[in-house]
Amino acid sequence: MTQRKKKIVIAVGGPGGSGITTISKMLAKHFNLKHIYAGDLFREAAKESDYEHFEEFLQDISKGGNHLDYEIDGMLEQYANKGNVVIDSKVYGALSKIKNLRCDFSIWLDAKPSVKVRRHLEKENIKGLKKFLRGIEIGKRLKRRHRIDKEKYWRLYRVRYNKPQLYYNLVLDTSNMNVQDTFNLILKKIEDGGYIK
Repeated sequence: MTQRKKKIVIAVGGPGGSGITTISKMLAKHFNLKHIYAGDLFREAAKESDYEHFEEFLQDISKGGNHLDYEIDGMLEQYANKGNVVIDSKVYGALSKIKNLRCDFSIWLDAKPSVKVRRHLEKENIKGLKKFLRGIEIGKRLKRRHRIDKEKYWRLYRVRYNKPQLYYNLVLDTSNMNVQDTFNLILKKIEDGGYIK
């Protein structure tokens, strides 16, 4: 078997608005891998449970013992075992380190709160006062989501959510980088480190 035929597993994590899903899709396309987005699995479950607000769903399942988290994280492990996948998840990269799961390269992306809010707003076609008020709402939602995730991943797995350098091969602040620059830097790190050939 040649090195190139090795089944690749890349994990990309980080809080919302940091460019995780965009970069995950770009990596999947570049290396011809399947892209698995953990957020979609949670959102499908929220939709099936008739929740209007996703954060409310996350808080409620947390009260119930987070069985869904264990189930979805188990599914991500199964995808990793099959290989040739980019796993877009806030916790898989850390779990791969803690539990010695399959992962060739892991990336954590983050950005300043104001940048994350701006990136969310760029996806919406609103202006003026509505844009300003929406920005405040998004900022509060991102802060609340971060608090939920930090508490949850510590309780479930003892993952120190605010210290990604403990778990990931590459930790990047994308605040002052565009998508292409971020992608190019990641590829260089992968190639220079010999993680994937």
